Amino acid sequence: MAHELIAAFEQQNLPLHRVLTDMLNEAPAHRTVRRGCGLTQATRFLSDYINRPREPLMVDDLSLFKQWPRRSTRALASQSLALGWKQGWRNINQAPEHVLESLASNEALPLLLALPQQIEAIKQQLSHHESLCLLNMMEDLLFLRSHKLPELAPMAQQPEIGSCSMAEAFFLEIAHARIRRGGSVNIWVDEAQRPVLVEKMNLGESRSALFVSPASIGGVRIVPGALAALDYSEDLTPIKAHSRGNIYPLTGLKQIRFLRLTTLAVAPADRKRAFSVQFQHQITSNMLSPQSTTLADLLAFAEQCVEAL
Repeated sequence: MAHELIAAFEQQNLPLHRVLTDMLNEAPAHRTVRRGCGLTQATRFLSDYINRPREPLMVDDLSLFKQWPRRSTRALASQSLALGWKQGWRNINQAPEHVLESLASNEALPLLLALPQQIEAIKQQLSHHESLCLLNMMEDLLFLRSHKLPELAPMAQQPEIGSCSMAEAFFLEIAHARIRRGGSVNIWVDEAQRPVLVEKMNLGESRSALFVSPASIGGVRIVPGALAALDYSEDLTPIKAHSRGNIYPLTGLKQIRFLRLTTLAVAPADRKRAFSVQFQHQITSNMLSPQSTTLADLLAFAEQCVEAL
């Protein structure tokens, strides 16, 4: 049975990229101990889109779809820019009438005009939280709307920090205030001193962090439970130290790279359905309470660290 996101896009005559389709449909190649499961792989697939720069003439994000006239869309973007519409092909439905009239002969125009309504129709068909998370990221890639969230600069270059499916082992422990010997935990806070990221240091890979509050990377909404790689100066001065690490201002980050969603991004009751074999492996490998630990536990740990200042 097809994943509900795949089925919803196909109902709108917008089939998704073949590789993304295979991932969401849990093809066996994507269900390994290191890769995790198809859903995890799908969020890694989206990370390549989220972390790249987006310019008005770039149409790469439209390769999310199996079929799209990208050459015509690039021509449309060039023409719309010349006519004064600075967003290129994006949000072309909001362009002035004279711009739309000039673009009327381009085959991509009716497709772009229909896209917002199609995405909204897809949204109405989804029932699972993880499907909505993916759709929201895809929607932001296509339309680049502003959000009332902390805005972070994307890291275009692939970092040495990986996205191994074992990262949850450390964050599950941190959520219960268990930090392995030699490790430390940094908390990144917004201007109101609210925790946004929990970063592990010398616990597996350093500079690997989990979102505990929503934020935006390059205009794309990132939900709590997302894994990220951080880039900041070694000389960055912390706001203050806590008993197991430091508190840093979110404004001190140079760049951040969205890596994938973790199993913590969904409620415990939904993890078996959403993350299938990856979640089962967490149980059989004796990770700390993957069936009951929540993001609220990790956020509470972070808040305690901040409040202890």
